Amino acid sequence: MNRQQFMQVMEIHLRPMEPQERAELLADYDQHFELGLQEGRTEQEIARELGRPEEIAREALGDRYDVNTPGSDPFYAPTYGEMRPPKNSNRAARNFFTGIGLIFLNLILGIPLGLTLWSLWLVIASMSLLVLAPVAAAVDFLFLSHFDKAELFVAIGAFGVGILFFMAAKRVFKGFKAVTLQYIRWNSKTMKGDVSA
Repeated sequence: MNRQQFMQVMEIHLRPMEPQERAELLADYDQHFELGLQEGRTEQEIARELGRPEEIAREALGDRYDVNTPGSDPFYAPTYGEMRPPKNSNRAARNFFTGIGLIFLNLILGIPLGLTLWSLWLVIASMSLLVLAPVAAAVDFLFLSHFDKAELFVAIGAFGVGILFFMAAKRVFKGFKAVTLQYIRWNSKTMKGDVSA
């Protein structure tokens, strides 16, 4: 079998494949011939090394290849545009049970865990209010005429700790927000049936 015969058989057997995907696959095999010829091999040798084009097409088509249908004859195989989408009669039942499962998962695990995480963030964010300690010391001095050096040092220390808590709260917020949005997207994808990501 020469290059032209090999490519023609491949093209006929790949009719159920989407046109662009088929063209890319054929281009790959055509390139195998090109490289083999540059190395000094004959077209027949290259075709033998590649294997039977029918088997290559069957492997490439995977589930789209069906021996028991008239389309398994390459000359009468339906094109990509002629193929009907697979029937999905169980979609409503799958959606129903997926929805029930997600509700229970969210009630038992998702919502309590999410509330716990966001409560932790709220505690960290509230600790950042320590930055107001110098204001409290100033109010104590101005309105109560009370000045204590220890109180001043504690206010300055609390201010520094408050800044650290503020920076931590900012980072924790970004992390928890990303996790929450990812979990919501996962719920949505699961409900649609796309569990690949």
